Amino acid sequence: MPFDQLQRSREAKYRLRGYRLIHTHLKDSILSHPDLVTLLKERLDLIGVLEVRDGGIPGKFQIAHILPPNTDGKMWEIIDYNDLGRIDINFEEFLTDIEYDNERSFFEIGGHREKEGVFLIGVYTNSRVDAQNSIKELESLAISADKVVLDKTIQGRKQIDPRYLIGKGKSEEVILRARQLGADSLVFDLELTPAQVKSISEKTNLGVIDRTQLILEIFARHAVTSEGKIQVRLAQLRYLLPRLTGRGIELSQLAGGIGTRGPGEKKLEEERRRLRQQIEHLERQIEEISKRREHTRKKRTETGIPTVTLIGYTNVGKSTLFNTLTKSNAVVENKLFSTLNPTTRKLILPGKGEILVTDTVGFIRNLPNELIKAFRATLEEMGESSLLVHVADASDPLLDERIDSVDKILESTGYESIPRIIVFNKIDSATIETINRLKKAHQARLISALNKETLSDLLELLEVKLFGYGRYDLEYEINEDKTSGGIQEKAAPADSVLLN
Repeated sequence: MPFDQLQRSREAKYRLRGYRLIHTHLKDSILSHPDLVTLLKERLDLIGVLEVRDGGIPGKFQIAHILPPNTDGKMWEIIDYNDLGRIDINFEEFLTDIEYDNERSFFEIGGHREKEGVFLIGVYTNSRVDAQNSIKELESLAISADKVVLDKTIQGRKQIDPRYLIGKGKSEEVILRARQLGADSLVFDLELTPAQVKSISEKTNLGVIDRTQLILEIFARHAVTSEGKIQVRLAQLRYLLPRLTGRGIELSQLAGGIGTRGPGEKKLEEERRRLRQQIEHLERQIEEISKRREHTRKKRTETGIPTVTLIGYTNVGKSTLFNTLTKSNAVVENKLFSTLNPTTRKLILPGKGEILVTDTVGFIRNLPNELIKAFRATLEEMGESSLLVHVADASDPLLDERIDSVDKILESTGYESIPRIIVFNKIDSATIETINRLKKAHQARLISALNKETLSDLLELLEVKLFGYGRYDLEYEINEDKTSGGIQEKAAPADSVLLN
């Protein structure tokens, strides 16, 4: 019976499959490389080969079993017996010990019974450094998607393999390592074509996820409002429409996670038509959301109150800064894309000027087009801003690349002409050398969103940019304002100074 027709007798991902394969060789008793590959690919309890001598007499016996992942790169162990009749081993106890070692190793890596274990794969044709930085970000994305990163690898190539993305030899290596680790899925740091997903999935018999799918899954997990769920659902369906290849995608499972497999659909065109209808319906809902937001922004404009929008790379501390400034309780997590929907609050500056501050979704490089389109109602908040405050992470070793990514997204959305200032956050985690470099290279404020005492320069700059005056030597405290949710001044204000 083919292996793909055998069911697992043990379900836990760190456990073996529950089958043992014993076969015979007529001339020798050596396990071949294909035998050992089969052992790993199918996660068999063990594989054995028995030598058959002249007259059908049994000779030497050799078995192999999988080793735990933390054994210095070794994937299997081979045991030799010269005489089949001299084997004195309790296989039940033997296999129990092997599974115990595998289980312990799995949890030492950071696994959890209920989480999906993934193997990350990066491919580059130019800069290895860029690829290393990108796969680090992919690891953060996977963690935000509540997955366990079991291992990762990067391959340099002259050109991307059009079918498998990585080379044949590398793919075999990845498959074996993923099987040894008990991984559920392979996660690629590029957007895969439908044909590549199909080819890789068939070759590996593992789940196949690309960078875009992973980001979509994170958004699906973090979407709690009806608006957020509509936007994410629309992005998912737009991504999946060209990827309906007849292999079977259960649309009802989309909200629970991208990359899952369904029972299959026989009428592919009918499924595509249904998908397009859902997309059209969701687009109409997004249009209604956009109109409501436009009406709200119009009312704000009529009040004459300036609006400030916090933008920046994901996980740089925008929501923390928003909470500190406005005494709000926007969701703050040390995960990518913890904020999806814009939140707006009033803020009273030390000079008594009133402004509206909006917290927005974080950016990321290579942000999927599906998300940019689906979140247009959210991104439109930027378009009506009096000022964009670009929050950057001063402690990020890839700070310059992150800034460049945000600039490119602003250009792609058409909002690069809006007045903008940059603020460097997390200075309490940055080195003195970095702080000095930023002071010299940028006309920017350096803050810690967790420390309200570092925000006075930022607030003064907002007054200059929005009202044309600044306040010097002002001592103030940030306290909860029951009526506006903003900043209340406690010390006596210094005289206002008009700035040209």
